Amino acid sequence: MAHGIPARLSPAEGRKFGLTVGAAFAVLAAIMWWRDHQTPMYVFGALAGVLILGGLVIPGHLGPVFRGWMGLALLISKVTTPLFMGIVFFIVIAPVGIIMRLFGRNPIRHKAVNKSYWSNRSDARGDLTHQF
Repeated sequence: MAHGIPARLSPAEGRKFGLTVGAAFAVLAAIMWWRDHQTPMYVFGALAGVLILGGLVIPGHLGPVFRGWMGLALLISKVTTPLFMGIVFFIVIAPVGIIMRLFGRNPIRHKAVNKSYWSNRSDARGDLTHQF
């Protein structure tokens, strides 16, 4: 699972986690109630109640729940990150490169000036003897 997640949370960390995730589940329960989906509304409402109650009553003992939540987040990120990066590459970066090549632009290849690829700098930076 995720590394560096403590086995036991401090009361402030547990309270923050319980109330934040509990509030998110409460919002999901309200949306399900509004859309008249009974079963998900009860599931999200129960999760919201348990997390909010746990965050208020026993915030220091939410460590295992927090570790499970972070483990789920790690698993989700292993799927969504490559998917998102692939979409960005094939929809944004590759077409821009193809268009640049079609118009004859190659940003890697530089032109030689006076038989040299060195760039002359116009701004003087001093002799660099006292750098620091």
